[in-house]
Amino acid sequence: MTALSQHDAAHLKLHLLSEGVSFDNEFLEQFARDLERMEKRRAYDDSDEAALDRAKRIPQELYIGDVIVAVNYKQHSPWKLIYDAGTYRLTGKDDIDVEVTFPRRPHFFDCMTPTGIRCDRVANLYGGSSLAFFTPASCYYFNEGHECKFCSLKPNRSSQQIFVPTISPSLAASVLEIALETDADLLKQIMLVGGNLSDYDRGFQRHLRIAVALDKKQSLLGIAHPLQTHIATMPSNDFGLFAAFEGLNARVTMNLEVFDEHLFEVICPGKTQLYGRRRLLEALERAASVISGKRVHSILIAGLEPAESTIAGIRYLAEMGVTPIINVFHNDHGSQFEDHPRPSYDDLLEIACVLQKVYKEYELTPYWKGCGRNALDYEAQQGWFFS
Repeated sequence: MTALSQHDAAHLKLHLLSEGVSFDNEFLEQFARDLERMEKRRAYDDSDEAALDRAKRIPQELYIGDVIVAVNYKQHSPWKLIYDAGTYRLTGKDDIDVEVTFPRRPHFFDCMTPTGIRCDRVANLYGGSSLAFFTPASCYYFNEGHECKFCSLKPNRSSQQIFVPTISPSLAASVLEIALETDADLLKQIMLVGGNLSDYDRGFQRHLRIAVALDKKQSLLGIAHPLQTHIATMPSNDFGLFAAFEGLNARVTMNLEVFDEHLFEVICPGKTQLYGRRRLLEALERAASVISGKRVHSILIAGLEPAESTIAGIRYLAEMGVTPIINVFHNDHGSQFEDHPRPSYDDLLEIACVLQKVYKEYELTPYWKGCGRNALDYEAQQGWFFS
């Protein structure tokens, strides 16, 4: 089998995020029996091609060494997951044949909260190490066709009833306590994300209340090294609410998604018409001036605009004091962009190399601590794209 360095693994991640992955029958049969490994749970999106039989048990992420990668199924991918001679392997171009592993399925999934709700209906394990809460499970941008064109939240959530639609601070805190008892060895951080409410201040404050409850729970439990909560949200209209982060063990991402002004209007009509690009940039700048410790982030999605535009966005955000996150576009089943092409490996490599330079120049901290399955920021911060 091929031996890979961290540099090689990071480059292979770019290939997999660009070209997806398929499975052979032996892999599917073995993974269906391997109940200790984490299965894919579509908490808010569906990143697999329509051709996939969604009754099949498949992985959510895979590890190549220390590099975590999303498993995004693509029927005709040049990369294939196989099972042979007792090992899971990834095979593909240039005679690549490398052993891969998968995150462990957490024990808390099978536990019940004090109110009688199974924990796996409340939280997910994202990227093998992030306790992830998604709430609310709806976004008002879908009400009048204003949703971001890459988003599959509404069709995905409409097709299954596994997850509770709304999570209270007390319910999140209960699940956190159980997860810390059963799976503390897995967890590196907490992720809190959800759809948008029409009242931006109310939506922002709702996330803050959950983050406060998570901090308080860890304090009551006497956790020596408490997990940090990473909040993904639209900014509030009241910029004064940003000050609440000074008392929280949390960081925030308020996502621009697309840097090009015209493409932002086309791809993100809700954010354009119901909040405004200029207002979003003002919010990011204000938050970066108020929240200490470089804890303000914003996602740009590689593949939704030319690479040079994404690169311009990376530099613009860093100069304003905002840490850029680069997520790689995956054409979600059920979204308006289901047939939109994924970015090429060459474009991703160009973007990743600039991101690495910017992270070093500005001494930035990634939003995800090695669990960003579709993101490039951790590998960039580690210096794995080039030496």
